[in-house]
Amino acid sequence: MSIYRRTSKPIALAFGLGSMLLAHAGQQLHAEESPKLVPLNYNHAGLEVDLGVGLWAYPLPMDYDGDGDLDLLVGCPDKPSNGTYFFENSTQDPNVTMPVFEAPVRLGLGFHNMLASEVNGEARILTPGRYFAQDPSTGKFDFDKPTGIPAPKKPLTTPGTRIRGNMWRYVDYDGDGDHDLVAGVGDWAGLGWDHAYDETGAWHNGPLHGYLFLMSNAGNDSDPDYDDPEMILAGDEAIDVYGWPCASFVDFDGDDDLDIVVGNFLDYFTYFENVGSREKPRYQTGKELQNADGERLTMHLQMITPTAIDWDRDGDADLIVGDEDGRVAFIENTGELRDGRPVFEDPVYFRQKADTLKFGALATPYISDWDQDGDDDIVCGNTAGNIGWFENLGDGADGLPKWAEPVLLNVRNSDGTEEPFRILAGDNGSIQGPCEAKWGYTTLSLADWDGDGDDDIVYNSILAEVGVLLNESGTLVEQELSSAPVESPPAWYPWKSATKSSLTQWRTTPVAVDFDGDDELDLVLMDQEGYLTLRRSVGEAERLFVDESGHPIRLAAGTAGRSGRVKVAVGDWDSDGRLDILINSENVTWYRNVADQDGKVVLKRIGNLARRNVAGHTASPAICDFNRDGKLDLIVGSENGRIYHIFHDDCISFSDAELAGNVQFRQASPAKPVDPKVDRDDAITFDSTRGRIAAWIEPNKDSAKPDLVRYRYHDGIKWSGPITVLWEPTASGKAECSKLRFDESSEDDRIVLTFRARADGKSQTVSKISYDRGRSFRDAK
Repeated sequence: MSIYRRTSKPIALAFGLGSMLLAHAGQQLHAEESPKLVPLNYNHAGLEVDLGVGLWAYPLPMDYDGDGDLDLLVGCPDKPSNGTYFFENSTQDPNVTMPVFEAPVRLGLGFHNMLASEVNGEARILTPGRYFAQDPSTGKFDFDKPTGIPAPKKPLTTPGTRIRGNMWRYVDYDGDGDHDLVAGVGDWAGLGWDHAYDETGAWHNGPLHGYLFLMSNAGNDSDPDYDDPEMILAGDEAIDVYGWPCASFVDFDGDDDLDIVVGNFLDYFTYFENVGSREKPRYQTGKELQNADGERLTMHLQMITPTAIDWDRDGDADLIVGDEDGRVAFIENTGELRDGRPVFEDPVYFRQKADTLKFGALATPYISDWDQDGDDDIVCGNTAGNIGWFENLGDGADGLPKWAEPVLLNVRNSDGTEEPFRILAGDNGSIQGPCEAKWGYTTLSLADWDGDGDDDIVYNSILAEVGVLLNESGTLVEQELSSAPVESPPAWYPWKSATKSSLTQWRTTPVAVDFDGDDELDLVLMDQEGYLTLRRSVGEAERLFVDESGHPIRLAAGTAGRSGRVKVAVGDWDSDGRLDILINSENVTWYRNVADQDGKVVLKRIGNLARRNVAGHTASPAICDFNRDGKLDLIVGSENGRIYHIFHDDCISFSDAELAGNVQFRQASPAKPVDPKVDRDDAITFDSTRGRIAAWIEPNKDSAKPDLVRYRYHDGIKWSGPITVLWEPTASGKAECSKLRFDESSEDDRIVLTFRARADGKSQTVSKISYDRGRSFRDAK
């Protein structure tokens, strides 16, 4: 968890509300589009759990109901649970620092980049270029009717930028009594996003960038007139944090001017001390904030969104910080300064009265009687790389269990100590780059791997390495896949060597099950090229699963960051004695096992089993039978971290004709290689481990400007749109480009694109290098 700033006059954000809450009392976090596939309730009166929304949390602390204590509004732009939610602090005691909040009430839509500000005693919630104001008579925010702000919606306009994160606040930056605008803008262009490692694991693209822009108000608050955006400097350089710049301006050091604390895309905070004045700020180079033990102050996850407010009302500004998994943390300002920096306690996550089961973000549940008490528990992975256990406490309501709060499962270290199991990508574990250092993306299945009578865990993660965690009285003990063959990982992992764990792509489920009925556990999982396979007794991969025409079933054809991500469950869904395959979709897609043919298992893609889209990026299916009626039901882990449930009889039903197999092959067809054709006769091509690259020259529509050098790349699924290579001619006027080629010395991790440019009688050779297999081209380092 993390911290944020301190001020001698921290934000109060206290407003009246009256009885308007009654109008929203029915709009809970689990409000439905469909009455069938619904979040699984705890059914546990009095239970307290971590406060949370869906994926991404934008905390908006204020006294929303006007009863004298601070509540939380939290914005969530996530698909399955989009909304702005009110978590009521029902203590009515401002001295209670860590209240247990009521379960959330949805007030309206949620948006990316929501931040709270105060203007002349009025709360405003900003998104880029607009704000939502509280109605002074009711206290409501109407999230359908924003007010426009007369300022550029995108302050960063440099050609080639890729904006992600654009967070606005009102700030009286220069102490003149009116409110200026500050925008924190992230630029992702330098990172290029993925596949830019060399064979040693070194990253060769740039970092994320995060800049702060000031738009000074030359008018007043009633009639604002904002100047053009200009970057805020620290020292002699523009403030530049690691993407996702979420800033607060507060007098942290008690010298009556505004300092800055900025969160970023990773898990820490940067402090910029104002060594100028209130009227003429001048900022020192940034320093990382520390906790009371002198260590870097960090959150559990990343994509953090801090807001400074005197939460505990002790006269200094604390930090209220949203985390990527939808939780919100309190980071207390100790009041101490060290090396000119405020010092904070470690984050403590807020709690709420339990509503529905949630485990971080991108929850990946599986059913197991983990504690061997005769009922079905849930064991679950998530983006943080942890594994948690929801204990089934017996009968609850509506034929569903009562649940305990999730407990993180511990792993035993080599020295005998125990700590919560966690997989992290680190600097080079994620194919999408070092920006994903704090993610793990555990996905798993459970079976009695060692034959001792209890369930163990077979897991995969962001690392694309299959592992086994033996269950020793509830503690996890790591074990190698001793019977697995040594195989190389997918070709887009150039820094990884062949191992026994390199059996599949990243973020895919390895399902441990006796599929062939020989009383030995097999693995059903994707191979390194994305085909669904069976590994009998964890041996060589067999592309055993084919469609009705005999073609091997390929679930993930993408390369690099577009690979993997498929979640799998195995079970006899229709009770016909044949094991079917369930795959993630908007919810769950049923691949029915219809026949054995020529040594292959024929799967017919029937369709989704529910009508509600709970996926966001992806869903994660598992089978259960909580009401013990002998019919398999579904649970589905969602991007928002919630676990959804649907009974078998509430799922979509299909006719006999829709279910019948129509096998039309005599001999299974081999897998077809991907051969993306280029749709331009004038293009040159290069094949990398990501896929094919095509480049060409085309005239500029503006005849006075240089010709355009354009390219596209294929990611295994489709071609990208045309991308322009950015370059600056050395001569003025029209420049004609020619002799485009990929240099003969090009290697997969350094692809050189060269062309000639001629203008004003002068000629130059231009070379651009791609370090990410053709996704971006830039100047050589």
